[in-house]
Amino acid sequence: MNFKGFLKKLTNKYIIATLVFAAIIVFFDQYNIFEQGKSYRKLRKVKKQVEYYDGEIEKQEQTLHDLKKDSALLEKVAREQHKMKRDDEVIYILEKKK
Repeated sequence: MNFKGFLKKLTNKYIIATLVFAAIIVFFDQYNIFEQGKSYRKLRKVKKQVEYYDGEIEKQEQTLHDLKKDSALLEKVAREQHKMKRDDEVIYILEKKK
């Protein structure tokens, strides 16, 4: 057997083994390419949720700050959103018909 024939057989074995190993890792492993894609999409969704809730927290903190500083705004919010009244007032709630 000559050196070229031996090298050709050896190279083919290693190439085939490498390709089989790569296919197992890419398609059949626990962390295959499809699972990585699912995880990446889930991560993006969670990051969007984090950004949304960070924005909501910032809005609420600003509202809280405004309510602490402005008593007229506090009274307005109490009357409109929580239907609170002074002792000498009567509240009439009008609902729209559907």
